[in-house]
Amino acid sequence: MTADSDDKRDPGGSGSVEVQISGASLPNAIPEKLADLDSAPTASSGRVHAVASEAHHKGGAHRTREMIGAAASGGVELLGDGITKLGAGVSKLGDFTSKVPFVGSNVHKLGEGLSKAGESVHALPAATKTRRGRLLVRSVVVGFVLVATWIAVIVGLQLHGNDIPDFRPIAEHILIELGKGSAAIGEVYEKASPRFQEMVRKERFVDEMTDLGTTLGAFTEVTSINDTLVTNGPGGQVGRVSLTASYARGISKGSISFHYDQGRWKLLGIGMELPAELHITQAQREQRVAACKDSGDRKTCGVRDTAETILEMLRDDKADAVWESAGPVFRQQETRPQFAAIQQEHREALGAYKRILVVTEAKVIGGTSATFDVVTEFEKSSGVRVVFGFERVSKTTPWQLRSFKLVVPMPRADDASAPAATASAPPKR
Repeated sequence: MTADSDDKRDPGGSGSVEVQISGASLPNAIPEKLADLDSAPTASSGRVHAVASEAHHKGGAHRTREMIGAAASGGVELLGDGITKLGAGVSKLGDFTSKVPFVGSNVHKLGEGLSKAGESVHALPAATKTRRGRLLVRSVVVGFVLVATWIAVIVGLQLHGNDIPDFRPIAEHILIELGKGSAAIGEVYEKASPRFQEMVRKERFVDEMTDLGTTLGAFTEVTSINDTLVTNGPGGQVGRVSLTASYARGISKGSISFHYDQGRWKLLGIGMELPAELHITQAQREQRVAACKDSGDRKTCGVRDTAETILEMLRDDKADAVWESAGPVFRQQETRPQFAAIQQEHREALGAYKRILVVTEAKVIGGTSATFDVVTEFEKSSGVRVVFGFERVSKTTPWQLRSFKLVVPMPRADDASAPAATASAPPKR
């Protein structure tokens, strides 16, 4: 069989099927590449390849973060809405109070500020939808936390360092004790700060507080605390309380200072003002505290009589007897041998006591405390100052020596006796 005969063979007779390729003869046709999935061979088992979604690859942790973020965004939006409504309410309040000077305008401005803050907070979640917005929000949150922590630490340190104690119970206790008499006043002095004891003598403190009680009457209560201050200085921690106290004769304002010493607050100073309705002149006060009507008469003035008796006993070398008859405060301050030795030195320097020249001060406070300041004359010196302090339990008991001070004058040039010059006789021839 020839080739020509084969080409002219009927295709239907040979059993073949003619297949036509559509578009193959088009001049502008461009073949397209099939996808990898479409061109991949089909497995004989009939399995189908599944492609996982992006959400499945991210996992449950990411979905949890998205849910938390959505909840937080909703909470922030609610907070912004609340602040905005609060600002609107405050603005309305400012409109109502607009006629009040310096109040209405400020309240209205505060409301506008709150409204703007609420709008800013409400718009905050929208900024987190972009990468730059989320970074900005995180920076704002971190900065807010740092600033809040810094403010909390500073405020905490200030509150801890300026912890002001309550001085009211201590002040009331001191004022109550000062109204119980000279013995209780002496106890208050002994328990006071060492700095106070260095500045004020006990006798002076007892006299002044006794006079205060006589002037104002009995202490009733502390009606109010006006101011409290605590400072730290070179001398330690010092506190001061300004108060208003009620007395039997009126309301008095004053202040009490304290010094923190050995683990507790001690008295450092006290000052009380006279009530405005209580008028007392200096002459009236001097008349009230006068030791006696005639301080120049020994027979009518018990304080002068006691003072002259002590000077006469010291002149007669009876210092031991004077020490024995003195009060307990005097005997605690100075021992018997020391007192006797000092008086012996005074006798050698001044000579024997003669008389009292002038009474410079003689006062009795409360009938139980007295001060007698005089100028005396001795054999070797005239114008020697002697200051007596007396005390007694009641107005009917005799006076006891509380303090004694004798001021020895400075020696003069003519007091020193020069050795006598002896003339030598010429030798005899």
